[in-house]
Amino acid sequence: VSDSEVGPAVRFVLESQSGYSFLSGSALDSDEDDSFSTTGAVGRVNIQAGEHLNIQGDIFGDYAWIDDDADDSYQSQLGGGVHLYGRNDMGAFGVFGALGDVNIADNDDANDGGLNYIAGAEAQFYQGDWTFHLQAGWLDSDRSDDADMIRDALFARGVVRHYFGADTLFQAEAAYVNGEMDDDNDDMDIWSVGARLQHRFDFWPGAFYVGYRGDFADQDNENEKIDSHTIQFGATYAFGSDSLQDNERNGAAMDLPAFMRWQGIA
Repeated sequence: VSDSEVGPAVRFVLESQSGYSFLSGSALDSDEDDSFSTTGAVGRVNIQAGEHLNIQGDIFGDYAWIDDDADDSYQSQLGGGVHLYGRNDMGAFGVFGALGDVNIADNDDANDGGLNYIAGAEAQFYQGDWTFHLQAGWLDSDRSDDADMIRDALFARGVVRHYFGADTLFQAEAAYVNGEMDDDNDDMDIWSVGARLQHRFDFWPGAFYVGYRGDFADQDNENEKIDSHTIQFGATYAFGSDSLQDNERNGAAMDLPAFMRWQGIA
């Protein structure tokens, strides 16, 4: 908790997510679903374990409503993560790790997905109504030799938030991933960008948001590319926090990179 404000030792956030994705590119086969809706949820619990020490746990899941006969298409994800970090009035710094299972649909009723692992360091810097969030680390998968999933990858992510008052924020982010996939060690690059506008209303205990996410994958050795554009909307509920900005500076402020969606479009 910041030095100037004392709040509950345990705070948590629930988030419901919906979206619609559009895919295109040379790597998209005719039997893959090129547009679909998604439904998901995220839960985050932050525990103040000391004067500045925080432990946060995350759980997340997502389901894509693809065609029944779709092949090699992203279907679902389920996973969780942990953040361990210190925080004061100037910002926060710590480490995080997560694992999750991604399901890639196959028209032979097989699952071409598998477990994925991510670990790294993260930091937030507070400058008045601005917040700068940086993450970097490592991503791997246990199915990268026989399925279209990334292994031995490094990533970096940057997020900028600006608060127009304590309950209205605009967020922009960008991320880069580089790793290998397939049994011939093809080089894989993924660029991701995103934006979100979020507002908390006086008549509702939560906040609503609209957003955009773009993921652009390039398998260099095969000259195969795929682009994914997603329109997002959803709601968040912060318990124990007085505002969106209060939750970020004193509550369950950290989040995870969208590493499961990176695997989903690889």
